[in-house]
Amino acid sequence: MVVLEGTQIVKKGALNGGIRLLRDGKAKNMVVVLHLPSKENQVFALEDKYAQLIINELENMGLEKERIQVISAPIDGHPITLAEARFVVNKLSQRGIRKAILLSEGFHTRRSFGVYSQEGKRVGLHVVPYPYFIEYESNEWWHRAEGVSDFVIESFKLAYYIINGYISIKSLW
Repeated sequence: MVVLEGTQIVKKGALNGGIRLLRDGKAKNMVVVLHLPSKENQVFALEDKYAQLIINELENMGLEKERIQVISAPIDGHPITLAEARFVVNKLSQRGIRKAILLSEGFHTRRSFGVYSQEGKRVGLHVVPYPYFIEYESNEWWHRAEGVSDFVIESFKLAYYIINGYISIKSLW
């Protein structure tokens, strides 16, 4: 199972990464996680239609509908990544999923993997991290302002999660 980590708007590069994993036989199905903010913070005119639009476009790209699921994770405050992981891991556990490839963007992957792994251990779900990079190349991120910025911001967020006890250091490995 590929889990494309949550966001309010899904990037094409992220979906392409998930599709590659499916086509390479690394997984049979994909879950696309959307953040479901409060009604006032939702994207106008797409509130209830976006999940179906994603499914339709993935079908147009050749994926069978049975291999795609879109989960809307309610996000009602911080810490967002932890709230998402708890919700998604619970859903995967209910379906009997025991292994998931977590597809997340860039340096956010370390923190995402930490919370998904920690929550997954509670229900017997093994999580494997799989980062994708859109704004910069993974092997030369330090040459791009976006890469340096992403690294610094995500390092601070990771420290925040550890200091506040949202994830343990053990869950990062």
